[in-house]
Amino acid sequence: MICARRFNQIVMLALLTTLAMSAPAAAKRAPDTKDSMPLTTNSEEARRLVDVAWELDLDQVEQEQAAEMLRKAVQLDPDFAVAHELLAETSLDPAEQVREQKRASETKHFASAPEQLLIQWWQDASDHKLISAITEMNDVLGRYPRDRWVVFLSTLWLINQTQYERAVAVYEKSGINDSPGLMNNTAYAFAYMHQFDSAYVLMDKYAAALPKDANPQDSYAEILRMAGKFEKAIEHYQAALQIDPQFYSSEFGIADTYSLMGDQTRAREEYEIAFKKFPLPELHQVQWKTREAMTYVRENDIKGADKAFQAIADHAHAKHMSGVEADTYRQMALYQTNPQRALLFLAKADTAIHEGQNALHAALRQQQAQVLRARVQVAIQMHDQATATRALSQLARMSNNSSDRLIEVAHEGAAGAVAFSKHKYADAISHLEEDANNPLSLKLLAEAYEKTGATVDAKQTGEKLAGMNDFTLEQALVVPAFRKCFEDSACHSSNIKPVSMKK
Repeated sequence: MICARRFNQIVMLALLTTLAMSAPAAAKRAPDTKDSMPLTTNSEEARRLVDVAWELDLDQVEQEQAAEMLRKAVQLDPDFAVAHELLAETSLDPAEQVREQKRASETKHFASAPEQLLIQWWQDASDHKLISAITEMNDVLGRYPRDRWVVFLSTLWLINQTQYERAVAVYEKSGINDSPGLMNNTAYAFAYMHQFDSAYVLMDKYAAALPKDANPQDSYAEILRMAGKFEKAIEHYQAALQIDPQFYSSEFGIADTYSLMGDQTRAREEYEIAFKKFPLPELHQVQWKTREAMTYVRENDIKGADKAFQAIADHAHAKHMSGVEADTYRQMALYQTNPQRALLFLAKADTAIHEGQNALHAALRQQQAQVLRARVQVAIQMHDQATATRALSQLARMSNNSSDRLIEVAHEGAAGAVAFSKHKYADAISHLEEDANNPLSLKLLAEAYEKTGATVDAKQTGEKLAGMNDFTLEQALVVPAFRKCFEDSACHSSNIKPVSMKK
């Protein structure tokens, strides 16, 4: 995987390694050197903990282990600002995230200027202040363009922001060609742009660089799966497990692949094998339980889907995971064939958001935007333009008052759907093109191109949609039916209907 076992784990350990490489031990104020970022701490042991994280394989360290090292570091040096920020980003405890991010701000003046800039970058990123975060990232990258971990961090963050071309450009400009982590990041960037041949070249180098590491095989499998090469993907997942039988993302990856192949029974069998085999962190458990629930959507079993998703929502509610609960109800709303029932689930999603405690407000706003977008979708299905317009207006206000790219994209997708429903196809295209990674928007975009006579664009968009193998509910709802119709020369894309689920 690009994130080994989770995105934040690699981000935070990469930050640790970035900072650990240069600063002198036990120095209260580290010098700002030309090629590497300094680290400010007055504790030899706190620095040693960072060094331990540096020595450990990024693809093997569990997030909780990294968090525990950071907890010890800030106990030893309470003014260790960067360590507080790293702990805020690494912790799985929302209350600790808020507390440690506050401590990072309070102790930032003890750090060097580059560290302060790094802290501000990640705090703004956490608050979804995209414009300022990009500016700060560019400043850090400008100071340390050849620091492999600054480049690693930058490419990883850009990929997370779907800025794939920019991530590739940063990698190529750095001139660094011996970093396995950068090879992995950049291979994913190419894959997300469907430039798979370039991705395979880097993956071959990545696997050769770390032949005894499971993650290169896992990453290769994931990229092959994205390309629709499912059998080859399973071979590489199995190779990862031969290297490390405890590399659970590969075990679950096999289940994911069978689901994408259309064998939902085999997929559920594989999920259950993995759940019994591996004790998982809470959020990982939810992640793959959600994917298992999607198998019922893929085979059009609404009762099975409702049962599986409701169990996830109940668990999230009991654990006070308001964001997970809201997103689960949002997904339940999307696959309903009865719009009134869908509205009930959206109301539950709203309740979960408003009742959320110890959660970052920015994350809740992001989730609220996704729920509003789903409300627009359901309102269009009901031919209720008034409700769609109200929800769209609220989304527009959120987007105008935020630099959060995910909120902006939610608004663009919703605006495109509303314009399409009014047969304003040119207007729809201008919005839908900004949401080009969402199957719901891509399907409408292909149809809007056809309506306006842009047949070449329609064909290219249809090919992109038919080739999407991302593991999302939207992919499950749209892509399999679209792919079947797209491959049938007698089938016109505008005739494709949403997945019809049995009651």
